[in-house]
Amino acid sequence: MPFGNIILIFLGLGFIGFFFYYILNVIETPVLRFHESEFSTQIISKTKRLTKKYYPTIWCFNQHLMLLLLMLRESKSKLYHYDKIEHLEMKDGGTTGLAWTGLSTANQKDDSPIIVLFHTISGDEQDVKDTVSYLRKTYNWIVVVCIRRGHGNLPLTKPIINTMGSTSDLKEQLTYIKHKFPNKPLFGVGISAGSGLLARYLGESGFKSMFDAAVAVSPAYDIEKAFHRVHPVYSKIMGQRMINYFLKRHYESFSRVKGSEELFHVKTLGEFQDKLHTISGYKDKSSYYQNSNPILVADKIKTPLLILNAADDPICVNQNVLENLHWLETLKNTIHVHTKRGSHIAFFEGLFASSWSDRLIGEYFQSILKFNELNQKLSKSF
Repeated sequence: MPFGNIILIFLGLGFIGFFFYYILNVIETPVLRFHESEFSTQIISKTKRLTKKYYPTIWCFNQHLMLLLLMLRESKSKLYHYDKIEHLEMKDGGTTGLAWTGLSTANQKDDSPIIVLFHTISGDEQDVKDTVSYLRKTYNWIVVVCIRRGHGNLPLTKPIINTMGSTSDLKEQLTYIKHKFPNKPLFGVGISAGSGLLARYLGESGFKSMFDAAVAVSPAYDIEKAFHRVHPVYSKIMGQRMINYFLKRHYESFSRVKGSEELFHVKTLGEFQDKLHTISGYKDKSSYYQNSNPILVADKIKTPLLILNAADDPICVNQNVLENLHWLETLKNTIHVHTKRGSHIAFFEGLFASSWSDRLIGEYFQSILKFNELNQKLSKSF
């Protein structure tokens, strides 16, 4: 048999083997964990993506490939043009921001929701642009990104930064949003570290939360442990990213802060977080985590919440999920979605690697709106 034919046979067998591996080991229906209730039953039945198989992109289902593609797209794609970026002065003199899209068509009187988005650990309004664009174009909702102090192009008017964000700042931002649109419900979406800020706020606020529903994508849960579990390669890259993004960009502000020089010598993301108290306004590591760690208040969350994790996530690793199942399965009005693939906040699907998670967010919020509308009609009929 000619050598060329042998090569073709082996390639054919390899393709067949790859195809069967994809069918048997990659495609799967998400695992759902939730507290049994009328709410969870109805939301799951209305959110079709929760009960259908997830088909990760066949040429990019590996966790590292997904993450690489995500970063490449973010760096190469065009900037998203927001309607308006506002700078807000906080009570302590610090500066945060709000990036708005959809203001030009906003109707003060209707009750369509405002989607409040929380960006990643060293991101801003641009690193969540794909999610913003999808929700805006698909549902015509107003979307606003809460920019944390020291991020993006915000001036650092006070030398204090918390990579996980400040719930004090967030409360001021949400109060401003609610004052601007008092009749509209607020839906929150946290991406990676943004989900930590969202969860911390929801836990601290309990029944007083300003959100009607929320979604947390790729949360880390106990950040005191989780940042030390990040894949070693990514941990080193992200540790250097923290130094460049925060310390070097704001060097003039931090050069006068006692202890900040220690942060220039860290090697990993976990080390950076352990020493972050020096520039986040806390006296020591313990008080920083006590006031920033979402896991300490997570069991007090009352807002309907959808949580999404992938088992192959190299940043917020699966161990973080597994050790928190004891409360995830009992927290009322919370649905945890666990996929085998998806990497970290990527969750690509289809031939062109579109975002499965963005579509899930939209479907979930639509289900919440329908559920609330039905309950309002029933309450009026009695």
